[in-house]
Amino acid sequence: MRYQKLKEKLEGCFYTIFTPFEEDYKIDFEGLRKYIEFLYSGGARKFYVMAYNSRYSQLEFDEILALNEYCIKIVKELDPSNIIIVGDPIHCSTETSLKFAVHAKKCGADMISLIVREKYFTEDQILDHFQYVGEKSDFPILVHEMPFLSGMNGKQMDWPFSLIKKLKENPYIVAIKEDAKNFEITKQVLSLEPDIKVVIAGVKKKFIEFKPFGARAYLNGISLIDARIGEEFWKSWEANDMDRIKEIIEKLEDPFFDTVVKKYGWHRCNKALIQCLGIFHRRDRMPMPHLNEEEFKEVQNVFKTIQENLKIIN
Repeated sequence: MRYQKLKEKLEGCFYTIFTPFEEDYKIDFEGLRKYIEFLYSGGARKFYVMAYNSRYSQLEFDEILALNEYCIKIVKELDPSNIIIVGDPIHCSTETSLKFAVHAKKCGADMISLIVREKYFTEDQILDHFQYVGEKSDFPILVHEMPFLSGMNGKQMDWPFSLIKKLKENPYIVAIKEDAKNFEITKQVLSLEPDIKVVIAGVKKKFIEFKPFGARAYLNGISLIDARIGEEFWKSWEANDMDRIKEIIEKLEDPFFDTVVKKYGWHRCNKALIQCLGIFHRRDRMPMPHLNEEEFKEVQNVFKTIQENLKIIN
């Protein structure tokens, strides 16, 4: 089976990479390096530079290429066996997606993440997009499906399983990022395993609902401020220790998602937590302002709670 060895590595925790900015709002590459090294020191081995969490929408195309290239370089210097996935822009042509796939391959990434942010394409057009990029680049693809950004036939919607199951016919598609907004669809998507690896995004509380259906990979939330959280969670998952899993969620994830995230949003709060670690500043580019000082103080209080609760995995 093509890309079988790669597929076997696509299990456990995946860590997305935020894009930090300097005071002049240029990409803070030094802060980026420190962040990747910090995650690696906690056990992270699978990294994902992605259209949404890495805020491609706030970057120019040449900046995205530079960001992807730099992250690939740092991740592979730490350990050539690390997995690094990089993406294409949130809204672009098929030819641009191909350009980003070729660039990712040249720089040494393990695969390209492709997102179709357009609700007016038909099923055949979506499938043709992935087939074209795969064939022309000869490079593995992770399909980044985001129902709140995309859709089909003029409707914003979850892709129907009738479309998703056809992804198996494309030999270049090795994985799909599933947002798990629709429980029944996610169950169906998991039936594609092991032909296509399924990386489920969202909070751990949501992820554990899919354990009976064969879930084997997830995209971290709070683990982005300390990879030990994600690695301990996965160790408990493998041991089927549900009591331990619930403790990790209640002590280390709920204090974050049930408080500041509900008020200010996941992305801005995560960057604020990383500033609490002293790695890089929380600043963002327009149109997304970073948290103000009063809001940041709330995140600092949550950070203190999480740091205190980290003793459960120390």
